[in-house]
Amino acid sequence: MKYEVHRVGHRLEAIGAHSGYRIRMSTLAADTLETWPVSVHIRGSESEGEVKVDVPRHHFSSATEAFDYGYRCATLWIDAWDHRR
Repeated sequence: MKYEVHRVGHRLEAIGAHSGYRIRMSTLAADTLETWPVSVHIRGSESEGEVKVDVPRHHFSSATEAFDYGYRCATLWIDAWDHRR
């Protein structure tokens, strides 16, 4: 599994990892939503602050679609960042 999903109040959060980075994604938790926006943050280590990953805005038909898209965007960002160093 690429990430684990947890309910946090009115949000769903998914925590995953890639190349030593932690990926945190969130979306709304209402089952009645027609679209699911996603936000993505990454962190290299626990002593570093999170960095927001700007992802192209899309609205998805499920939380799983939103998290899969967010995870793909995060891994692309991480791979590009590691390549620059």
